[in-house]
Amino acid sequence: MGVGLNGKWLSQPITGTQRYAGEIARRVIPQLDGPVTLHLPRDAEAPAWLPPSVTVRRSPLRGTIFEQLWLPWAARRDLLVSLGGPAPLAAPRQIVTMHDASPFRFPDTYSRLFGTWYRFMYRVLAHRAAAILTVSEFSASELAEVLGVARNRFVVAGNGSDHVDGIKPVRPLLDGLDADFVLCVGTFAKHKNLADTLTALESQSVRTIVVGASGSDRVFHAERRQDWQHATFAGRLSDGEIVWLYDHARCLVFPSRYEGFGLPIVEAQRRGCPVVALAAASVPEVAGDGAELVAATEELPAAVRDVLGDPARRDELRAAGRANAGRRRWRGSAETVARLILRIRTAQG
Repeated sequence: MGVGLNGKWLSQPITGTQRYAGEIARRVIPQLDGPVTLHLPRDAEAPAWLPPSVTVRRSPLRGTIFEQLWLPWAARRDLLVSLGGPAPLAAPRQIVTMHDASPFRFPDTYSRLFGTWYRFMYRVLAHRAAAILTVSEFSASELAEVLGVARNRFVVAGNGSDHVDGIKPVRPLLDGLDADFVLCVGTFAKHKNLADTLTALESQSVRTIVVGASGSDRVFHAERRQDWQHATFAGRLSDGEIVWLYDHARCLVFPSRYEGFGLPIVEAQRRGCPVVALAAASVPEVAGDGAELVAATEELPAAVRDVLGDPARRDELRAAGRANAGRRRWRGSAETVARLILRIRTAQG
């Protein structure tokens, strides 16, 4: 039995989900014996890192139609691996990835159509898939509870941090970067808690650079955007620009109420940027002792001020953060995924 990869993630903008799929796939493929096929929608290109031994099969379709109709038929003889979130309901043999249970825990965050589809899809796949990957122990427990399946259905293979090592920093074309600033990475999705956090930081005149603060109206119910005088909204930036901000920010403020993992935490830690975060969901698990954690949004400004005003504490957080991020490597997670693929393929013949 060969292995098929669901390449839908390659047609999408890079967020944490697509980063996960790409970093895992490029490290898993060399560990597999036997044929590997990358199935692509018509609007995706094969990545430059793809080994020549991998067969690329392109569909005339794209989007959900590609994934739900064409892909199950095209990969019907393979063990299909979907690393980017959604997966086809009709695939006979597959490993799927579920990053978190936010459509169940925060249904009002999403549009009715999007939330209904994800909840239905996850419920079906939770029982039909050969195995389910997720990114943290927190998410494994959450998903098992909301889906009504055993915890041992989930295999945890978390995000790595070492992808930021090879990225060349590029200074963004933004105003105000010569002054001290803190960094936020996230959207206005309600569970990201960005609006309340910016208001709290504004009350203390904390200068903030915000990356990615938009959120698609097709998916999210966007919160009303306010006029925060001390915040600069950078929108989507390149990897090099984000790395530059990690390198120059006084700290990363990560206020999310609900995360399956929280990739910016370990990215910042890897680059030596102190982290101040809300102690919610997977954040304590992911951040370890390399972050200043607070219990409530209102406590974030004081924690930021304490960290900024205490050089010894900043150095302590940098050292602990680097040590924590050093334990989060893509190679280790890819080895976990490769072992799972080989075990399922052997069991299913």
